[in-house]
Amino acid sequence: MKIFLTGSTGFIGSRLLGKFPSSDEIYALYRRDPGTLPENIRILQGDLDSPDDLFFRLSEIRPDVCIHLAWEGIPDYGYKQSLRNLEHSSKLMQHLVEECGCKKIIAAGSCWEYNKAFGPCSESDPGSHGGNHFVWAKRSLCDFGLMLASRYKISFFWTRLFYVYGPGQRSGSLIPTIAEALLKGAPPNIQTPSNANDFVYVDDVADAMIQLVYREVLTGIYNLGTGYSVPVWKVCEILERSLGYEPSCAAQMKALNKSVTADFWADTTKSSLFLKWRASTSLEEGIGQYIRTIGVRN
Repeated sequence: MKIFLTGSTGFIGSRLLGKFPSSDEIYALYRRDPGTLPENIRILQGDLDSPDDLFFRLSEIRPDVCIHLAWEGIPDYGYKQSLRNLEHSSKLMQHLVEECGCKKIIAAGSCWEYNKAFGPCSESDPGSHGGNHFVWAKRSLCDFGLMLASRYKISFFWTRLFYVYGPGQRSGSLIPTIAEALLKGAPPNIQTPSNANDFVYVDDVADAMIQLVYREVLTGIYNLGTGYSVPVWKVCEILERSLGYEPSCAAQMKALNKSVTADFWADTTKSSLFLKWRASTSLEEGIGQYIRTIGVRN
């Protein structure tokens, strides 16, 4: 099988590279030579900003599957960046289907597409209109992929990612931000400590995407989350304990008893039923792995 991967240097993409069977040919998109990679990883140098050469090479390779994770500019959720990503992604997907004969596309969406503040998020729930330009662009790309699937009889899987965390996470994200403050001996500056999110470990997400590559399942939307929410103060408590500290900052956050403005989580019924997948890494285990990768021992 020939598999084309975008976002190879990203948070999730970099974790995927070591999970493919050695018998398959993996073509990973890079702007520049990344150096040593597993033997079955073929470097495909190119840029979605100037795709002509890349599209020519893809037409020669004719990948069977594409895992499309690239989305530049995060945390820029503005109109120009979102539109740019939408245009790049839709052109790539159309070329793969029309010119390369690609039969399966797996792409990354966001739980923000539900525009929901409380309760479970089901794949069958269209959500309410709203959100930001990023949400609009992601929803639009999902619709485009579903249209391609219907028109060309391919498989298209839209993975709505909840709060993915773990080694390699962007420094401005919640868990790295709290960890950095704690290591400096400062109380984390958290405005909504009572809000709760569905935190899912990056390797669990990568495992789900591998299942989508190799299983024949129904085209559609698949939630990738744990199925439960955890308040931010509890995340801080786990981080403090993982670092060998008494959870005093978490206790202070909890004692503030601030109002809850968000508490939602993934309904993972489809992922469990069709992919035979459940997130298996506890928050304690995942945060412990993250702490070890930043060179801190408790």
